[in-house]
Amino acid sequence: MRPVYLRKEANNIVRKVMMDMAYLASHHKIRLTKRLYEDGLYFYFKNKDGIDKYYLSRDRIKKEDEFHYFFDFPFKEEQVEGVITED
Repeated sequence: MRPVYLRKEANNIVRKVMMDMAYLASHHKIRLTKRLYEDGLYFYFKNKDGIDKYYLSRDRIKKEDEFHYFFDFPFKEEQVEGVITED
């Protein structure tokens, strides 16, 4: 699986944060450290209508521990792996 980046847009700048790919590949869930979480994080995915954004909002947190938030990853690899965007 190729790297998947979370993005955050602020002040006309797009900041990228790579997901924990080892955890994603083995558990098919997103693990994000609490210190990196902020509102507005998203990644691109392909659907039947084109390319869309999937936001990691607080209501999508499935579990948490002392240091991490865990989110479901409801996509197949090919839906996020080869997405090309302008940034």
